[in-house]
Amino acid sequence: MTVILAVHLICFSQNQENPLKKEVKLNFSKSSLKVDGFGVNITPAQWNNGKLKPAIDMLVDDLGATLFRFDCTGLANWLDPGKRQSNGTWTESYLDSAYKSKVFLDAWGTFRYLNKKGIEPIFNVSGRIHPGLGKSREPNTLADFDGYAEMVITMLLWAREKEGLKFSLLAPFNETDLGFPEGPKIDGNNMLIATRSILKKLDAHGLADINIIAVDDAGPKLDKLEAVLSDSSYVNRIHAFGSHTYGNGDIGENEAWFGAMTDYAKFSDKIKSSPFKNASVWMTEYGDLDQTGEIEYEFAWRSTRRLMKSFRDGFNAALAWDAFDNFHEHDTAWCVYGLLKTDTVNWKYTPKKRYFAAKQVYKFVKPGWKMIEVETPQPKEFDVYKTWHDSFRHIRIQAFVSPEGNDFTVVIMNGIESNIDMTINLDDINNGALSKNVKHYVTEKTINCNLEESTKVENKKVRILLPANSISTITTLK
Repeated sequence: MTVILAVHLICFSQNQENPLKKEVKLNFSKSSLKVDGFGVNITPAQWNNGKLKPAIDMLVDDLGATLFRFDCTGLANWLDPGKRQSNGTWTESYLDSAYKSKVFLDAWGTFRYLNKKGIEPIFNVSGRIHPGLGKSREPNTLADFDGYAEMVITMLLWAREKEGLKFSLLAPFNETDLGFPEGPKIDGNNMLIATRSILKKLDAHGLADINIIAVDDAGPKLDKLEAVLSDSSYVNRIHAFGSHTYGNGDIGENEAWFGAMTDYAKFSDKIKSSPFKNASVWMTEYGDLDQTGEIEYEFAWRSTRRLMKSFRDGFNAALAWDAFDNFHEHDTAWCVYGLLKTDTVNWKYTPKKRYFAAKQVYKFVKPGWKMIEVETPQPKEFDVYKTWHDSFRHIRIQAFVSPEGNDFTVVIMNGIESNIDMTINLDDINNGALSKNVKHYVTEKTINCNLEESTKVENKKVRILLPANSISTITTLK
């Protein structure tokens, strides 16, 4: 089936006179990128005997998050390698003292509640390692790969056998390119050794059904990726390859950046052209680094732009950093990266603007949907000012279609300082979609993912008015 959406844009000036007519085509047949889902990174320290439940309810039921990268402690030093027995493991009493501690009781409670809501979180390990796992002169550089893997696997065994938790994915490393305090430092080919160690331990302990998220660095380190890709013996055990992306203001995030062939795109392409071509590519952390809390709409805009860029670069999923404001154990700091603002007096959680910006995508693009490639009119070939004449340089558009073609969603970031009158022509969409109402949701400085209008498809066309400097979602979903 081929689905082609033709979108006509009419841009008004500030006084809404002399509209400019524009046209863009979205062609389903030109893209095979499948969406795996959207989600958040989450820590359980605020479980508070269940007071965290309303936050989880919002993230799952309202935001639409389906992927939860779950870090039990924020540190990778919960077991002392010096206390391992001659057989390489720890005594039952020692494991009991660790996994029945308050830190892990909070983790089990949070994890169990997510399971009750139909979510199988992804176990993630991050933060500083025990010095006994590192090199003698570089204690933060992982040297005891077996000891690290054994520690991680004891946590999974306890979660499954003692707590009865449901999960199938493990992200065993975090930002090993940066090292301390984000995770252990792992260089070059040692990433392959470390990955093998995890997979061998999973198999040895009867957890061969657990697959992993591999690499998961702060950026697309192609040499480390190539090292892991060189061993295809575990091709069916790597569910996805991960990476992270953060903004720092508008540095490097211009029009050229959005359309450029970045290292993230190269990262994705290397995977798709390797024996691991069936594995997914996930942006397991995305966001912005601002911590002032004074530019919330800018933060929301930048983060959403990076989310859209990730899909343009071939990533199948994206997880925001992070779920709610919390204390980061790895660098001992209270951080306000959260989609939800945390009231630490009453333990209440309030959505921020960045939450609603994410909702414009999370809520209306479902796992299994495919992204449609966007074709925009190009300036004249010999126009020396063609970069600046590009009438779409301040508009970001991505569209997605359900597997059967009966539903579609279009997400538009209108960076223009005026409204846009948009007509979407549904020339080749399934009749099932044509009979549905089309809803228009908007987030901007004064509006939070509000339903602005609902309209019918007429003559295979839908007309929507997009506010200036807004994020809009046009969708057939309820």
